[in-house]
Amino acid sequence: MKPVIPKDDHRPVFKTPQELVHIKHRISLLQYKYWVLMLRSYREAYENKGESLSDDDYCYMPMKELAKHLGYSPRTSEIEEDLEAIRKEPIIFNVLEKDGNKGKSGRGFISEWYVSSNKVGVVFPPLIREAIENLDSKQSIFHLLNWSIFNSFTGKYEAILYKLCKDYVGVGKTPYMGVREGEYSDFKRLNQWVISGPTKKINGSEVSDIIIEVEYKREARKVVGLWFHVKAKKQTALDFGDNPAFRLAKVTIPLIAQRKYLETKGDELIELGIQRANAYGEEQEKQGKEVNYGALYRKAIEEDWGLEYASKLKREAEKLESKQKKDAADQANSAQRAQDETRKKFERKLIDAMIKSLSADENKIYVEKFQFEKGAGEYDFNVGSFINKLENARFKSWLRTQIKPVYTEQEFEAWQKETK
Repeated sequence: MKPVIPKDDHRPVFKTPQELVHIKHRISLLQYKYWVLMLRSYREAYENKGESLSDDDYCYMPMKELAKHLGYSPRTSEIEEDLEAIRKEPIIFNVLEKDGNKGKSGRGFISEWYVSSNKVGVVFPPLIREAIENLDSKQSIFHLLNWSIFNSFTGKYEAILYKLCKDYVGVGKTPYMGVREGEYSDFKRLNQWVISGPTKKINGSEVSDIIIEVEYKREARKVVGLWFHVKAKKQTALDFGDNPAFRLAKVTIPLIAQRKYLETKGDELIELGIQRANAYGEEQEKQGKEVNYGALYRKAIEEDWGLEYASKLKREAEKLESKQKKDAADQANSAQRAQDETRKKFERKLIDAMIKSLSADENKIYVEKFQFEKGAGEYDFNVGSFINKLENARFKSWLRTQIKPVYTEQEFEAWQKETK
């Protein structure tokens, strides 16, 4: 097969495989940019010709296109050194053999490179080629990477963090990332260089289209892992056309089509239409049917599927809100009942104490009142009980209704704490 030379294309937005994001490597930011640009060249060549490269085929990028993306013309000697660094840097991943035993396999970022005065070429390992070719597969994890934004970052970890978080704008949160014990001896420095510092620069960038917040998981005072919360933002300085309304699309929607839809439909309606199309497409795939997502999105946007989906989401939200209110009311009632029962228990204890502290004269007043109201028989004050033993039980129950405990809320709360 002849080497693939991609057509000169000025599209600023292109796909890269999310599987190929690497946090732990020693390549520089410039070397990383070279690699991402060559990934783009291969993807575009694959889309244009529909042919895969073999193990020995080079993917080429014209030198003028490389200079256009970098913003300057690098010397060939510098490119050679950077590509050689990429070639030697390994990608190590775990594999599972058929016998169930685990193994490890290693590949380079690239296998070979070629540099001349008018073009740059690389040979990608099979692992990388397969990831690039399968970007449109439903099993592939990808995102739209705006090169103009990515290229604006001057630090390696800024670019890597941006590339990692960009894919999770739709769900709002990256997967959990643990910090293994002993992997980083000084998390304070790691946090400054790799996490908090790059996060501040991304959030403060005028061209960045995302905002990132870090959530740490701690055990005692030690950080053991973290998540990144991600949300889209409108660029204040430049707009390269990567509208967040299309971020949930499973396949690339051309910029020309995006602009056309945005002229006649609102951002929210477009995004809801794409969500409804995704749900429909996933239902069809569960039935074993092939889904053309590009055509499905066109139909969903043009026919305003977003209106129906918005109505559905509103009904679901109202239903959820109603359930939450009912659950909150039930919980409040349950808590009130428990509090009332606790208060009654406290008051019973106070009544018991007050009855025990009654003087003989006070007790006589209650006995005579009981005899008058209930027609009770004779009471033996020497013994301290009614002649009729059954009337003693009636008297005790009646007496509890006559004595009203007096206390403050502070006393009640103090008793609650003591009994817990």
